[in-house]
Amino acid sequence: MLSSRPLITLLLATLSACQAGSPDAANDPLIQARQRWADQGLEHYRYQARQQCYCGPRALLPASVLVSDQQARLENPDNDELAPLARTVEAWFALIEEKQRKGWHQVDVDYHPQQGYPRHIRLDFDPRMADDEQQYWIKDLTPTAATP
Repeated sequence: MLSSRPLITLLLATLSACQAGSPDAANDPLIQARQRWADQGLEHYRYQARQQCYCGPRALLPASVLVSDQQARLENPDNDELAPLARTVEAWFALIEEKQRKGWHQVDVDYHPQQGYPRHIRLDFDPRMADDEQQYWIKDLTPTAATP
């Protein structure tokens, strides 16, 4: 009589391989957006950012962010309350991925259809908790020359 062990091992390996690809990359908006972004190969760019949070009024002002060689900085660094907006696009993707992985109640993102960067991010940790919501807007992303 033949042993069923090799057949069971093969079946389990096949099932594991099928599950390893979940969620399906073709249906994951974050993966698709990251790919559109990576396809551009931008290393130097500028964008405008704004946040909505329960924080000081100076934190609600728009900010101009300059990114060069994966280093983001505020173009007007006088307002340190805007520091959370100084991120690379990849850092915005990492923030989104972290909140999804941690199971936040709401992680809604609108991605730019061609460039892939997140244009609007809505975050809410717990629907029963007041004042924990955060929103971010990113717009006018344009390539720039390398900066020293």
